[in-house]
Amino acid sequence: MYLLEVLKEFVKHKKIDSLAIFVDMDGVIADYRFGEGENIKNNVQGTYLKKRPIYTTINNLKKINDEEGFDVYILSSCFFKEQADEKDEWLDKYADFIKKENRIFTYNANFESRKDAKIQVIKKKLESKKYEYAVLIDDTHDILFKGIKELGNKFLPFHVSTLID
Repeated sequence: MYLLEVLKEFVKHKKIDSLAIFVDMDGVIADYRFGEGENIKNNVQGTYLKKRPIYTTINNLKKINDEEGFDVYILSSCFFKEQADEKDEWLDKYADFIKKENRIFTYNANFESRKDAKIQVIKKKLESKKYEYAVLIDDTHDILFKGIKELGNKFLPFHVSTLID
C-alpha cells in the first residue's frame, strides 16, 4: 500500500520510534453525502449512524494501525455530544481496531472553527513530546494547509486519496 510505504520510509529516514497518525472521519472513512450539512447543523439523530463505511480506506487504515510504531487516532469534529456518541458507535461497528482512547472528537460552533480545533489537538500532542512528528489524513485541503502553516516540518499532511491504492 502506497501510504504505508511512504510512512515506513519516513520513520526509517528520521530514525523515530513512533508516529502519531490522525485521521478525519467524514469523507475519509465514512461517506460524506453532499447536502447533509443541514442535518449535522440541526443535530438530526441517526445522521452518523447511517453513514456508509468506505471499506477501501478503512482496510488500508487497519494495515497502517497494525504496524509497530504507528499510533492511529480518529480526529473528528462535531457540533453536539450526541454526534460524538454516534460517531463512536459507528467506529465500534466499522473500525473497532481504533482504540477508544485514540478517538478524539472536537466540539465546534461552526464548520470553519473545526480547522483550528483539529490543529490545536495535533499541536498539543506534539507538545507532549510523545511524538516528534504527526500525520493528518483529511479530505479538506484547508485543514491540511493550515497544519503546514502552523505546525511546520513536524506535520505531514495527506489527502484521503493517498489511502486508496
